[in-house]
Amino acid sequence: MTTAESRIDESVAAFVESTTRDAQKAFRVLRETGTVSANGTVNFVERVPGEEIAVAINEPGPWADDPIATPIVATFGGEVLAGGASAGFVTAYAKVFRAHPEITSVVHVHTPWLGGFAQTHRTLPIRYAASQRLTLSRSIPPHIDRSVSAGDFILEQLLRDPDLVAIFEANGGVNVIGRSGLLELAKFVVLLEEGAQYQAIGESVGGTVEFDDTNLVAQWGRSGLLEKARERGLI
Repeated sequence: MTTAESRIDESVAAFVESTTRDAQKAFRVLRETGTVSANGTVNFVERVPGEEIAVAINEPGPWADDPIATPIVATFGGEVLAGGASAGFVTAYAKVFRAHPEITSVVHVHTPWLGGFAQTHRTLPIRYAASQRLTLSRSIPPHIDRSVSAGDFILEQLLRDPDLVAIFEANGGVNVIGRSGLLELAKFVVLLEEGAQYQAIGESVGGTVEFDDTNLVAQWGRSGLLEKARERGLI
């Protein structure tokens, strides 16, 4: 931390330290599994519970001399409290955090297969069982009009799909939304990337197919989402 560290209290400092450890683990796993691109674009933002403050942690990338990431702590209004000069990704997602207290985390990440789909400007249906069982959202929409900020586009899509888990950055990567903290979000990114790979392969051998309703019942039954799915009329 910088000399601005005194501007955050002990509980926030402890949360930042824990979040930084989780991020370092996530960076390692994303690289070891081939989930992240060679350039290493991974930008986590984790809100501090009960505060209008968030922690932004970027993967240092393959060219960094120091592989340990430095967290930036900033208010939703853009005031940097520790770690750097720019609030960057914190302000990008501040309005999402304000409007949706259930959202704990957002990551902007470039991955080979999700990134590939991001180049198509297409909505990607979620058809991989391992990721579908963890969400009631059924697709990942593309964010094409960049005159609309990523935060505003996420808010628009949440009105359509309250369980939204991700949006494509058209011609770039993907922004993935978490509701259970940074590590759980990172685990979900790995599954989304696996699904994108399988679906891309499926497209080359005849095309992917939508879930049978019995399969959705099976998947959501495993994760405890079945009752909510029925309430929403998804099955």
